[in-house]
Amino acid sequence: MSNTWISWNKNTTHEVVNFYTPDREEMIIESVKKSDSIRVVGSGQSSADIAAGSTDLISLDEYNGFVQINSPKYEITVEAGMKLSKLLTEIDKFGWTLPALPDIDTVTVGGALSTGTHGTGHSALPLSGYVVECRLILADGSIETITEDNPSLEAVRFSLGLLGILSTVTFRCEPQWKLQLDERPVKDAHWLSSYPTWLHAHKLLRILWLPHTGFGYVITGDEAKYGAERGRISWYVKYRRKISAMLYKWTVPFPGFTVTANKIIRKLFFNHHQSSFGTLYETTVTKSRGSTLELAEWTVAFDRFGACFADLKETLNSKENRAFAHIPMDIRFLDADKTWLSYGYDRPCVTIGCVSRTPKHADKYVAFTVIEEVFRRHGGRPHWAKRHTMAGDEFGKLYPRWDDFLKVRKKLDPNGKFLTPYFTKLLGL
Repeated sequence: MSNTWISWNKNTTHEVVNFYTPDREEMIIESVKKSDSIRVVGSGQSSADIAAGSTDLISLDEYNGFVQINSPKYEITVEAGMKLSKLLTEIDKFGWTLPALPDIDTVTVGGALSTGTHGTGHSALPLSGYVVECRLILADGSIETITEDNPSLEAVRFSLGLLGILSTVTFRCEPQWKLQLDERPVKDAHWLSSYPTWLHAHKLLRILWLPHTGFGYVITGDEAKYGAERGRISWYVKYRRKISAMLYKWTVPFPGFTVTANKIIRKLFFNHHQSSFGTLYETTVTKSRGSTLELAEWTVAFDRFGACFADLKETLNSKENRAFAHIPMDIRFLDADKTWLSYGYDRPCVTIGCVSRTPKHADKYVAFTVIEEVFRRHGGRPHWAKRHTMAGDEFGKLYPRWDDFLKVRKKLDPNGKFLTPYFTKLLGL
């Protein structure tokens, strides 16, 4: 039986022989044992083509239950197919929180961990940084339980689905705190001189840079017992996505119109001051993406961000440049950690997202190429699930544990059951 899998933005179509939808661990194991080439697909929101080429696919959408709650330790164990929306809603009900959260909740736990989904803040880590135990289904169908005292956890909890299939995952949370969130437009010169101070003065810092306008939209969050909603949003703000889509469709035949479109969008939708109060999940996580996108994201060491951003802005604004970037470019911050493939391995870093609002024409969106060139000049690391052209030995220069990861992958999956043509090229095999 032939099956077709289509990504959320319809840019990736994948024909497979078998498409499995297990609802128990035993069914996942059975699927793995009888397949020679298999990958898990999550919500299909990766811009990188990380599933195409495998004979079989597994969706864990039906494998989404709660396994265990350990209240004294603030730990929760769930099945890897659970959507973040379900997990984070339950954590909120317990009066708990994860220290940092991504900006969307529509992806699966397993997908979010495997590709490095992350939030922002001076002490923020990718979601994988809060995993203290997991059960991993290996290529031969055996299961390995990996706890926080096992050094292998630093490889497994963020591993692109190349070491095995995550079955269950245990997160360590912390007592819930409330956040006072403030948002306002700030000129580039101001936020560029202030972001290091803001990063350590606030619990949360996020900057939506508005290229070709001279502004950023700065979002800061502070822990507070009491707070308030402030600022009135114009009635038309709810139409931002529709108006943006209407404007950006003209940037396909006329790329230079992006400058005008960005200025209009900034004036309409990123020109207000507002505040909100609630849990981290309530105030910072988008409950629905609402429209399809094509994305690239790059990470640079914190101490290299200033020079990198100056290069980026100069390049995009240069008269010789014919690349124009859509609004916004999302700037977030991560602390250093020890997870092998983490963007913040061994150093604090800054992540910058680049978005195309016309995903059907993403291959002609020159900004992706130009931005990659800039970040390569500054030692940038690409987001594993988004658009980039890096491969093979290039990663060895960026990730100190790269060769160790390749050795572990070869040991756990000697026949390449979890490899695809995309990953074979990416790993340089």
